[in-house]
Amino acid sequence: MAEAKMSPAAEALRTKVEGYLRQKKLSYEVKPNGSYGVRYGSTMVMIIVGDWNERTLVRLLAAVALQVTEITPELTRFLIEENNKLLFGKFSLDGKAKAVWYEHALLGDFLDVEELYTAIGAIVTTADQYDEQVCKLSGGKRVADV
Repeated sequence: MAEAKMSPAAEALRTKVEGYLRQKKLSYEVKPNGSYGVRYGSTMVMIIVGDWNERTLVRLLAAVALQVTEITPELTRFLIEENNKLLFGKFSLDGKAKAVWYEHALLGDFLDVEELYTAIGAIVTTADQYDEQVCKLSGGKRVADV
């Protein structure tokens, strides 16, 4: 799949995000699609920079469960109810990829280093907190087990 062409503003944001990752001395890898992967223990946070209407956006995602085998009413209810409790981020269910993600989006236009760093920490902490329970409900596997 070809990488989508980004606006000059999104390209500048991408450079800024990479600088912030270096500033915080985070080890990261650049994925073939141009996203960044930051690993914390067994969790990988994907950072995707792009355009959103007339603005720029930074999307952060971490897999909570992969190779999901059961998308049951119990699982979907659990994810919806937990989304209602969470102040930062949300669960999403990707039936095509057979995965449950924990994700958050930040407007990129005025992004600063502490906002990005805090968001990365919140995503990885929450994904790690819920992975065993979501895997049990979904028949999926934790990232560390794939």
